[in-house]
Amino acid sequence: MTATTRPAHHAHARQLHCACCGRPFARPSMRGPAPLYCSADCQKQMRVRMRVWNEVGQARPERFRRAS
Repeated sequence: MTATTRPAHHAHARQLHCACCGRPFARPSMRGPAPLYCSADCQKQMRVRMRVWNEVGQARPERFRRAS
């Protein structure tokens, strides 16, 4: 059997999915960490969600908080 080699940069390796909306998007560059969001709008939306989730989590009574 012969082993086939793949090129270092795969077309599908540049395809990511947004952590906010789930849409596929292409990674703009292979340098640095992979982006989590497809747009600045999604990045803003996730910042708002995290802030609200944290506020809601702090507002819960002690008996309903998760043990950490």
